[in-house]
Amino acid sequence: MAYRKRFGGGATKPLGGNAIVLGAGIGGLLAAAALSSTFRNVLVLERDSLPPTATARRCVPQARHVHALLASGRAAMEDLLPGFVEELLGLGAITGDALADIRWVVDGHRLARGTSGVPGILASRPLVEWQVRQRVRDLPNVQILDHRNVTGLVGDGEAVSGVDVQHRLGGPLTEFVPADFVVDSTGRSSQSIAWLGRLGFRAPPEKKLVIDVTYATRHFRLHTSALGGDSGIGIGPGPSSPRSGFMGRQEDGTWIVTLAGYGIDVPPLDQDGFLEFVRTFPAPDMYDALAAAEPVGDAVRYRIPTTIRRHYSAADLPSNYVPFADAICSFNPIYGQGMSVAAVEATILRDCLHSATTNPTRQFLRKANRCIDGAWNLTVDNDLRIPAVPGRRPVRVRFANAYASRLDRAVSVDPAVGSAFLRVTHLLDRPGMLLRPATALRVFLASRSRTR
Repeated sequence: MAYRKRFGGGATKPLGGNAIVLGAGIGGLLAAAALSSTFRNVLVLERDSLPPTATARRCVPQARHVHALLASGRAAMEDLLPGFVEELLGLGAITGDALADIRWVVDGHRLARGTSGVPGILASRPLVEWQVRQRVRDLPNVQILDHRNVTGLVGDGEAVSGVDVQHRLGGPLTEFVPADFVVDSTGRSSQSIAWLGRLGFRAPPEKKLVIDVTYATRHFRLHTSALGGDSGIGIGPGPSSPRSGFMGRQEDGTWIVTLAGYGIDVPPLDQDGFLEFVRTFPAPDMYDALAAAEPVGDAVRYRIPTTIRRHYSAADLPSNYVPFADAICSFNPIYGQGMSVAAVEATILRDCLHSATTNPTRQFLRKANRCIDGAWNLTVDNDLRIPAVPGRRPVRVRFANAYASRLDRAVSVDPAVGSAFLRVTHLLDRPGMLLRPATALRVFLASRSRTR
């Protein structure tokens, strides 16, 4: 099997001949786009079968549930693949202002409507992944191969020299593929820790939070006047109202509805039970829209037992090996951060490869960890507001959650606070921006007036 394409241009600072990406999900594809400007050949290896159309893959069960591209992810994908946003919208994806075009209710508090200037995109996960794959496949120095299972790394305590690959459809049982740089984007089930252990590297410290979140998703056809022309409605979890859900338009004209509960609070799959779960939400909008809607297909379920944050350092890794996206941090998908964090990480990787002279892995980890930390703390702090989620609530978390309760009340009164909140949830600003004096004052005054 030939693993090379003729290099067709586009590299600005080649670091070596071959780079390999493990995994052809959205994270792996975006990593390949990042690598394509600095390596002569980029090979993406995927164990699953890659469909020719925008359909859900067997190895990506979460693809059947609601997905959104946050403003930060939208900007990063456009940066990596110019013209991508226009192409996605041309395929039917929905865009709009995150506050003006979507209704939000957080822990029972409805966000005051306004214009936030925060643009998001609603599209199915299969459509986003398919379009990214088409764009990356067209890069002249990138090759994507499916039915390839990577079984281990080859190298020593300094660097990797390649990977062992098992062909799942005929061919030799195992083949060594050389590489000058390797990115692991195989998701939360990544084998990096075991593989690196065989090369003498220690396992990184891990943080885990047991969230035990279960999803249920159905598609519906709604009347054209549903939600008064808005693109969706999101019900965010909180201590007094831990159930959550999102309903949004899809590119095929249907609406996707994903419900989520913690612990034993599992959303039902049957139509009556599904709607009864929706009826319990603190705002009636979603139930009113769905009561007369036509179900499309069967409901599906997905469960996330834990979120995981792996604190890799340069000492834990070869100098030419990078864990990526969910292989570093797997978030609670309720908050819709996965695709966007991966896209931002890809821009960081590209920039580090362009500028680094000795150890781009060290530079990538330092910068990527800052992005990941903000997203991780934002979601973990909110999960720890939920009584059903076990775990320590140290002083920092208790303070953050006390402030969050005031924030929830303030967003129902002041659209400017709601806009600041959405900038943080879309990963445009770090969570600390909500504590800036001007914003904190608005939160205090608005929440105080709300309780009178």
